[in-house]
Amino acid sequence: MALRDLVAAVSKYYLGERQAVEIAVATLIARGHLLLVGPVGGGKTTLAKALARAIGGTFARVQMTNETLPSDILGYGVYHQGEVRVVKGPIFNNVVLIDEINRAPPRTLSALIEPMQERTVTIEGATYKLPDPHIIIATMNLTEVVRGATQPLPYAVTDRFTASIVINYADVAREREIIKLSEELEKLDGKPQSAAPISISTSHVYVSDTVVDYIIKIVEHIRRDERAEIPLSTRAPIALYRLSKAIALLDGRDYVIPDDVKKAAHPALDHRVVLKPEYGDISPSQIVEDALREVEVPGM
Repeated sequence: MALRDLVAAVSKYYLGERQAVEIAVATLIARGHLLLVGPVGGGKTTLAKALARAIGGTFARVQMTNETLPSDILGYGVYHQGEVRVVKGPIFNNVVLIDEINRAPPRTLSALIEPMQERTVTIEGATYKLPDPHIIIATMNLTEVVRGATQPLPYAVTDRFTASIVINYADVAREREIIKLSEELEKLDGKPQSAAPISISTSHVYVSDTVVDYIIKIVEHIRRDERAEIPLSTRAPIALYRLSKAIALLDGRDYVIPDDVKKAAHPALDHRVVLKPEYGDISPSQIVEDALREVEVPGM
């Protein structure tokens, strides 16, 4: 399947903004994980299911609560006649939707770090590889965070998401299409379209030293911004680099241009920017936008 066909296959069921679909597909190609922020009923689950179906992969959904245990996600071992039988959890699917991730207790959130970073899961002392491709898509209701009903994610977890997207309610025209498509959406709960999931690599996509320097300068600009409370970690430029390569591939190129970096910047960096309390009247997106405006774009 061509990459543009993959985007079209997801868009068949998810009728939100096309850029959200492209970033979701790019995050998968970049071997990353995706954070979806927005109100309840905005189509976040539909996007995750549509992506799983488009790649011919398996899908699992975990509804987070304050009682969700690590074993509910990762799996557990059962002792029988002196031997351990491992029961693998929903994390062992190609696309894993973790609904309302910020409702999870700290211990459960910490258990996600290994699969997100290492693509492995350790159960009863044994380490198991996750399937390829594999992506965790987590949702977060930002309204409840603002109102104090739930807590923000720990930065150690937030920083491991390659990209974030804000998912809002569809406009009236798209809502009309969604209503008409509602019965068709039930097919997303069926079997995947192909026998083996699609796996795509960006290893052949070329990134010049000039573009790499551009990425670093953007991140450094944000690190020096007096409004930012926490300096961006090294995961920030890595995520921007990988997502830029995936976006170039989606655009039919095997090389990255500055425009790819610009397109990847907000999804890769916005959720990593933590503002000082006295700057609560601006958004993390503004910090990233200021960096894009002030850092000189290299000539190609």
